[in-house]
Amino acid sequence: MGTLDRMPAPPRSLRTGARVHIRRPAASDRDAFIAAARRSRRSHGPWVSAPDTPEAFDAYLRRSRRANQASFLICRNADSAIVGVANLSEIVRGAFQSAFLGYYAFAPHLRKGYLREGLDLVVAHAFEDLGLHRIQANVRPENVASTGLLRRLGFRLESRSPRYLFLDGGWRDHLGFVRLNEPGPPIVGAHGVVSLHEVEAASRRALWSVKAGRRQARWVAPVPQYLALCLLSGEWQPLEVRAADRTVGFVMWARDPADGSYWVGGFVIDRKEQGKGYGRAAFSALLDVLRSKPGCRQVALSYRPDNTVAKALYASFGFRETGEMEDDEVVARLDVRWRRRS
Repeated sequence: MGTLDRMPAPPRSLRTGARVHIRRPAASDRDAFIAAARRSRRSHGPWVSAPDTPEAFDAYLRRSRRANQASFLICRNADSAIVGVANLSEIVRGAFQSAFLGYYAFAPHLRKGYLREGLDLVVAHAFEDLGLHRIQANVRPENVASTGLLRRLGFRLESRSPRYLFLDGGWRDHLGFVRLNEPGPPIVGAHGVVSLHEVEAASRRALWSVKAGRRQARWVAPVPQYLALCLLSGEWQPLEVRAADRTVGFVMWARDPADGSYWVGGFVIDRKEQGKGYGRAAFSALLDVLRSKPGCRQVALSYRPDNTVAKALYASFGFRETGEMEDDEVVARLDVRWRRRS
């Protein structure tokens, strides 16, 4: 028969990409699926518990046929090998039109891009064929490979849930990544010609090219470093600054759970775009966004004492130094009055 994960006559695919296609699982997949799950145990580690017995596979197949679940096998076009799995669970219809996404790849097909291509197909099927509006994927913060994959797929971090699930012998924190069925990255805020956008896969490369001015480079880190911080911490939220449909800068924000204040960091306007008022407009738009956050009473930031340009800009918005120090930077805060966004 050949290798166990090769199908003699693969069922009709739901969607086909350049290298993989997706289809629904069937009883005839039992042996191939179990073999793939067993040889992937070490690779999956604590992140995945794939069905690896006939009983577990049969239970998985029964779940996949429920009205509130849709399961998919990601198969290689060249030989129909099962290279990964994706599941949409807890599908809710009505006004919500939402589902949770779970996924994993099988050895020896990991880190070859098959899973990402397959998930692109699954998301397209969910939005265009199943009519869903919202997909959420919950992952553990330490699973950096998975959080990076979700960001590249256009998912944005929406929530952090302490001790969310009991896994691997303990209650584990999870990050909630969400993608909506909307064209392009959502606009978060705007002021004049400048707009703030959530960072998605398509805009990440443009942000890598954003560079601070020569003098400013000693006060701010490279934008890729800020993006990595957002990815690894799960706390800082990155935003792309656009003007005239092009990327002109970057900024990020976070909420301090200790006192409920909102922090601004990593504010960079590209050196070629400076002197056009984009920095002031972007900062004004961000303040409007943060003021609209429920419970926001204070916005905070920090800067080097010798960065007089930043100090003057923030002071013009009403920020006042508090005497606090954040490492080698001066902390300034702005008391705000919460207002509902219209």
